[in-house]
Amino acid sequence: MTDAEKLYLEEQILAYLRTSYLQEYNSTYFAGEIYLDYRDEIDPATVGEIISCECPSVELDDHVHTWYDDCEWEYKRELIKETCGALERDTDHFPDGLSVEQETWIADYIGEHVQYCAPTEHFLDQMIDVNIMMDTGDANYDFVLNSVYPCWYGQYGERISDKAGIVWLAKTQHYTKTALWKALQDDHGSATGFLGSVRSELINLPSHMSTVTFLVRMTVGELLRINDALQWRERQNGRQYDPKGYPDCGYLILDKSTVCGLFDTWSGGGSILDIQLEKDVRVPIKYIWQAVPDEMKGRGYSVGRVYGLCSSAWGETLKAMRFPKTIIRET
Repeated sequence: MTDAEKLYLEEQILAYLRTSYLQEYNSTYFAGEIYLDYRDEIDPATVGEIISCECPSVELDDHVHTWYDDCEWEYKRELIKETCGALERDTDHFPDGLSVEQETWIADYIGEHVQYCAPTEHFLDQMIDVNIMMDTGDANYDFVLNSVYPCWYGQYGERISDKAGIVWLAKTQHYTKTALWKALQDDHGSATGFLGSVRSELINLPSHMSTVTFLVRMTVGELLRINDALQWRERQNGRQYDPKGYPDCGYLILDKSTVCGLFDTWSGGGSILDIQLEKDVRVPIKYIWQAVPDEMKGRGYSVGRVYGLCSSAWGETLKAMRFPKTIIRET
């Protein structure tokens, strides 16, 4: 084809595309949307794979583009067919229809100038059951710091480590470590409210390992943002193993109605998950050991399977998320 023929074809293609459902940008480029079934969902195991990557948000985009790659090409093939049909109606310029060379040129042009956007937002908005497990210094002690009296593993009168998750949790509820210790030593059971519920949690804890765990239902997008921050934290840490020395990663605000308790994901056990929060909890992201889908593979036992819980145990109690500008820029 001559340059003049190519120029005419381009003008006719653009004229047709501008009357289509596509959105024009950058003069000669167009974008369309891939439509999907509202029942399409990303399974928890796949979400687990994505959040294990260095940049979860980017990884989700890659997954979605891979899933819908064939769909995009099908859309383009249909658009090429429609465009060729529209041009062939111009019998003054194409009395014998389009040649194979012209059809090939049109296909190549549309392939380069039309893009169909993968429906990533659909999956970001999907709700998922998430276990937020805390490490306030417990990990360096194999998560045994919460197993204090009246837990079977503890001894009456023993002190509680400052690094224990239950100490951190008590402080979020405006109780001192001393107040917590006294409530745990009180065999008369006079402690009520939050302190009394922590004592009950320990009495019913059959494991020597456990972590403070929150059950929260959130969107996949929110989970990815949390894990983006956790991955950023790991890249900054170097050889730092004490969470108090970790860089600021932002924080979450969980409603006081959040299901909370001590869970042993390593052995598949735990207590009654009935710590009664009296105030909303401000959770520093740097203290999160892991925030993972409940059905994630390779990250220990599932809370739902261990306790036989239905999804309603995970409440939509995430009230706010805040991230430092450094993390927002880098992720």
